[in-house]
Amino acid sequence: MRLIGCEKVASAKSIGLDLQRWVLSWTAEVKNAHWKQPSDVCDQFPNVHHEGDSLFLFPIRQCGFAVQVLIAFPQGIALIQDLKSSEDSNEH
Repeated sequence: MRLIGCEKVASAKSIGLDLQRWVLSWTAEVKNAHWKQPSDVCDQFPNVHHEGDSLFLFPIRQCGFAVQVLIAFPQGIALIQDLKSSEDSNEH
């Protein structure tokens, strides 16, 4: 996948080392993914919240944050929309 919007999770560096490590690992996995449909994302990330046809929330374990991503499957593009706190994520 082509991952766009990485600057939106760059703020994770100031939140803490655990979150920073998770973001680095997660971005590497997404960049190497070959998702063709929503179920491919759910298979690779069982804890992901599928919010709609192309919108996903990737919870960051024990950090109280989630990465909101819009995926264009035919184009092979994942767009990071936001790094949300769990309070923001619970509104969905």
